[in-house]
Amino acid sequence: RLPSFSPEEPAGGAGGAEPKPLDLTSLSSEEDEGSKTSDPPSPASPAAPEAEKFQCGQCRKPYSTFAGLAKHRQLHCDAQPRKAFSCKYCEKEYVSLGALKMHIRSHTLPCVCKMCGKAFSRPWLLQGHIRTHTGEKPFSCTHCNRAFADRSNLRAHLQTHSDVKKYQCKTCSRTFSRMSLLHKHEETGCSGIAERH
Repeated sequence: RLPSFSPEEPAGGAGGAEPKPLDLTSLSSEEDEGSKTSDPPSPASPAAPEAEKFQCGQCRKPYSTFAGLAKHRQLHCDAQPRKAFSCKYCEKEYVSLGALKMHIRSHTLPCVCKMCGKAFSRPWLLQGHIRTHTGEKPFSCTHCNRAFADRSNLRAHLQTHSDVKKYQCKTCSRTFSRMSLLHKHEETGCSGIAERH
């Protein structure tokens, strides 16, 4: 269970001592692979799996980051009455008008490719798509000079050059720099024999 802090009482407690700043380094709003979420436990770590670090006290749904849990509680489980903003295209509701406006773009798709007519919700998604027509790959790896059309694909590729291999196969103990590579290994049929490097 996470500690709660009231606005009247400093985080450092009573007694006139200088309150210590909260450590927010492990908090992140991104949940996708390769993002800045807190690192998963190492294969040898006895810690709980990443998905069980933060759990909703009302519905018991687990989250890998505190930010993910906070977003869930804000949108689904908060008992406090709040004004809900409903989407006119689907049944989703949001607690802020800004969040609703961002969601509506997924229905209206205002960014249209002039070359093929495909529509996108965000300008940067359209820009990335246009590169499929032009063949432009402006993001290059400094290790091997392989080029990518999207910065996130370069970031994922850079992990292959890293000595840190966080994801381990439970069958053969082989380690991988990315979760997607581990899944690919498992899907293609792990032999169960540990590989020596």
